[in-house]
Amino acid sequence: MKRIYLDNAAATPIGAKSLSTMVATTKKFPGNPSGIHKEGRDARAFLERSRGQVAGVLFARPDEIVFTSGATEANNMAVIGVVHSARTRGIMNPHVIVSAIEHPSVLEAALYLKSSGVRVDYLPVDSRGLVNTKEIRKLITPETVLVSVMYANNEIGTIEPIIDIAKEVRHARKVNGSVYPYFHTDAAQAGNYLDMNVLKLGVDLMTLSSGKTYGPRGIGALFVKRMVEMCPLMHGGGHEGNRRPGTEPVALAVGFSVALKESQSIREKESSRLQKLRDTLATKILKKVSGASVNGSLEHGLPNILNISFDGVESEALVLYLDAAGIAVSGKSACRSSTSGPSHVILAVGESADMQVGSIRFSLGSDTKSEDIARVANEVSRIVPLLREAQAQSDQV
Repeated sequence: MKRIYLDNAAATPIGAKSLSTMVATTKKFPGNPSGIHKEGRDARAFLERSRGQVAGVLFARPDEIVFTSGATEANNMAVIGVVHSARTRGIMNPHVIVSAIEHPSVLEAALYLKSSGVRVDYLPVDSRGLVNTKEIRKLITPETVLVSVMYANNEIGTIEPIIDIAKEVRHARKVNGSVYPYFHTDAAQAGNYLDMNVLKLGVDLMTLSSGKTYGPRGIGALFVKRMVEMCPLMHGGGHEGNRRPGTEPVALAVGFSVALKESQSIREKESSRLQKLRDTLATKILKKVSGASVNGSLEHGLPNILNISFDGVESEALVLYLDAAGIAVSGKSACRSSTSGPSHVILAVGESADMQVGSIRFSLGSDTKSEDIARVANEVSRIVPLLREAQAQSDQV
């Protein structure tokens, strides 16, 4: 039986063009891009061409793109790097604002800073997962150095009003007569479906992921606007404009740039296709399964993410039963899937801990077809009653 992969928000399969380009690059350019010999210069040229392609997608300058090992590192660089830099500039009691539904790589970076005396405020969201931009204005103080709100949520798919948030941040800078706060957005989930033009968005820092845009894993990027000051997290070399040491992985950078450019070129067409499939899946499940409800908002969400809660069902059990039926989904974000306890995202949108237990994320991708949707809906409608019956029998014992 063909397996159906609906966990694309965790990791996408690598695209054929990205893979073939990577293999060719690996064979053709063996040199270290820091070398001054021909092999090194050739590798450097290809690396910078890839940097330029990523910058082109973002309408940014090539020197504003920092290649990283992935989105997690990029988020840590942005959050921690900005605060450390602010302290070197004399702001001894920096303040950071993050949304309550950020990825753990932002939330835990903020928690680390909090342990060192940084004041952190958490911006709440409504039942759809949307932040209130007016609340940002209330929270910003003269000591605020960073506001970090993700472009689109990885669990429920909610797309945040990034342009409006950027306006609030610029207003605060004008009022305070300061370069701060900077505005960072985690756009790891946005590369396939949303406009990545940093000029339109008005962001100062933006995180990108290769492994979620049909590119190779092990590489990502951080857009750092010129004049934004950020201390490096690591030391030991002058790579990436003195912002991240380490020999750059040329083949990964090439594969990433090819995948990102290709994803952006078809994003409108693919968004339309996947939105129809996502809505069909939601309709079928809600019709077939009682006690099911959508988390977040389909209207304000990514076209490929559907998060549904099921009364009286443990998410881990449902994930495993669906896996046995040949369907891959997740119960919460991949970075938290091995931990127990409720999802902070689902709790933040107002669901109770008991309701969250049965929340499942279906994240569609390029390989998803209409026949897959029908099969998934049928399997969910078959398995959920079985799990509820088993739970009811267990409660009676």
